Amino acid sequence: MIPIKPYGDLSSDELLKLEEKIGFALPSDYRDFLKISNGGRVLNQVFHVDDLEQDILMNVFYGYNVSQDKVLNLLFWFDKYQDEIPEHSLLIGNDPGGGFILYIPYGEDCGVYYYDDSYFFEQSSDEQNTYFIAETFQEFLGLLKEFKPAS
Repeated sequence: MIPIKPYGDLSSDELLKLEEKIGFALPSDYRDFLKISNGGRVLNQVFHVDDLEQDILMNVFYGYNVSQDKVLNLLFWFDKYQDEIPEHSLLIGNDPGGGFILYIPYGEDCGVYYYDDSYFFEQSSDEQNTYFIAETFQEFLGLLKEFKPAS
């Protein structure tokens, strides 16, 4: 498992309530992750985005009913962005600069993406600001690696 400071765990009932609110079932790998951690603060891990030729520092995975802060909650971001992201998808986390991790679990575009909503990278524009990272959530977790500053 990746180094993470989890927000707790989720019961099967809580997961069902989350799925009811978002209107679709979560894939088992992501469901299992939420069940044991309910998201959490990621400790010193990066992921690579090929199209940006960048390693990006992972900040948090959002959870469900996280009491510390509404911006750590999946439903906060789902409600705020549901008209901007594809149907049956979720913003599941972010980097420290505010870029999102977008998870599209079903359909022809399924996968985990980096969503540069604020156009931080010069390659990003109104036409292109979403970059493929991995086919599944489990694969995305496997791509996280320890951040090692250049010496």
